[in-house]
Amino acid sequence: MAERLYEAILSRRFAAPRFVVWGLVSDTNRWDRASGLTPGKYTWRQRGTERVRAGIAKELGFDIEWIEPPYEWVEGRFVHGERAFLKGPVARGGFHARLRDVEGKTLVEAVAYVAGAGPLMRLIGPIMKRRFATALVRYLDGIEEVLSAGDGSERSFASGAISASLVARELIAERPYDPLTQGPRSETSVSELDRRVGRLADKGLKDGLVERLRRALVERPDEELAQMRPFELADRWREDRREVLRVFLHATRAGVVDLRWQINCPVCRVAAQVVGALADVSGNVHCAACNIGYGVDFGKHVEAVFQCHPAIRETETSVYCASSPSFLPHVTAQLAVEPQKTRVEPFDAPPAALHVRLLSGQGSAEVTLPPGGSLRVSLDDQLALRVEVVSGEPSQTITISSTSDRTAVVLVERTGIDGHAALGSILATFPDFLDLFATEAPATGVELSIAHLALLFSDLTGSTALYEQIGDARAFAVVQEHFRDMTEIVAERRGAIVKTMGDAVMASFTSETDAVAAALEMVQRCHERHGELGVSAKLGVGSGSCLAVRANDRLDFFGTTVNLAARLQARAEGGQLVITEELHRHPDVRAVLAPYSCSPFKARLKGIASEQNLIAVRVHPQ
Repeated sequence: MAERLYEAILSRRFAAPRFVVWGLVSDTNRWDRASGLTPGKYTWRQRGTERVRAGIAKELGFDIEWIEPPYEWVEGRFVHGERAFLKGPVARGGFHARLRDVEGKTLVEAVAYVAGAGPLMRLIGPIMKRRFATALVRYLDGIEEVLSAGDGSERSFASGAISASLVARELIAERPYDPLTQGPRSETSVSELDRRVGRLADKGLKDGLVERLRRALVERPDEELAQMRPFELADRWREDRREVLRVFLHATRAGVVDLRWQINCPVCRVAAQVVGALADVSGNVHCAACNIGYGVDFGKHVEAVFQCHPAIRETETSVYCASSPSFLPHVTAQLAVEPQKTRVEPFDAPPAALHVRLLSGQGSAEVTLPPGGSLRVSLDDQLALRVEVVSGEPSQTITISSTSDRTAVVLVERTGIDGHAALGSILATFPDFLDLFATEAPATGVELSIAHLALLFSDLTGSTALYEQIGDARAFAVVQEHFRDMTEIVAERRGAIVKTMGDAVMASFTSETDAVAAALEMVQRCHERHGELGVSAKLGVGSGSCLAVRANDRLDFFGTTVNLAARLQARAEGGQLVITEELHRHPDVRAVLAPYSCSPFKARLKGIASEQNLIAVRVHPQ
């Protein structure tokens, strides 16, 4: 029996940039919800040599099951997604939207459809067509409402770092609550919220931030509160990122929000796992989407996200379309090419560093696109990937040519880390986290790698004699004042005190420059306050990879970099900082050290086999 197609078509012009309109229109998860479809339960399946995403749901009284092939899109140009149904009266169904510039506006041509054969399809098809026709009007009306408050033109897209999907998310979040565009909003227990927010009154948090968080927990939709990212909110609120992160950490201790650890896959950059405690993070994680396992880097892969506490509000959200481009904001194009075919699409990628890879396979390439440049991607019989950048063509395009007998999916991604992610490397150097979550550490015996961290070790010279010279009480007060100064300086330089050991301190930083600047200021401060008592500070700074471990039920660091920093401190004299020659070559570090006398020397460090080239920085004479 012949297949029948039932489709609803609607065109609309928007007085907003095509890039921004695409970010709103292409959110197929939001479209499926707005069209009244039932949320699905998704799993990954192996079908022969192919790994596919499958979904199940109940629709119009029927149990339905489908395969959701990778959706296709080019940012700013089009989006197309189709489901192939394995169970139910419909054979296939999907959504397609193409965008064009017309007379200074953005023209959107949207199509929603189902297709199938048989008597049930003849009954259901017209119902679905009418539903889609009504939903398209509502959906595009909702987009018009969002754009009426601001079309996103003030965002700068020239660098290529900003994503259309993220701009759309910001525009929606800036609007008053609307169930059509923002989804359901569960009831908030305002009395319980206020009781718990009251615990934050004396925590020294920035004025107004606690109230902004409280208001968000009352007013915003569930989908925004199920996974809150402090840095994203800070940028939206135009507030300091570290201050907003402080509020979330204190709010977690007050029972206002829950801290969760999201382990992001380094390939697809989507959450492979979410756990409630750092002790639940294992050293290796499997990504179901990529079907790969990988070693977890606490600094790069583990992100702190927050959820409204369930005693205040239940915010578990449903997934309507797992393949939506909105879930992959870093992917600027995702295109399938059929066997032995060539495909050409308009491509508006700005000058930027891009990563081109196959959805399944080992091939990938890093390219930088010049102004107006186009991409040419070639796939051979074995799906080996080759990428060329072409300049001087009349318009930007992406061309994919394949000589393989298999269909392939090519992705073009923005490179670089997610700037909104509060990664483990940041939490491990954040004073409030180490203070408030002293016992939040990896499970006993689990070592989580951190690819890069700067570590500072300090000690006092002359402190033993000080106790004999001025007495225990006064000497103890001097040492405590020194610790307070150290803590203040480390925090000002975006670091955190990991632990104290007698008169010694270990501190962590994400930046070597911050660590070195903090060390210099520590020596200076100690000299100004206690130099006349014969007390001075000596320090060592090292950087590199290390391990996050549990030691004495606290987060601690272990490894060669830790040992190196400690040994460097041991080689320093009072009033000195010792670093490696390699660190001294860092241009930003050299700029910080420019006013100081730097003397190279060689030394063997305990526990390190080879002789080291070191630099002694004299801040003050001993």
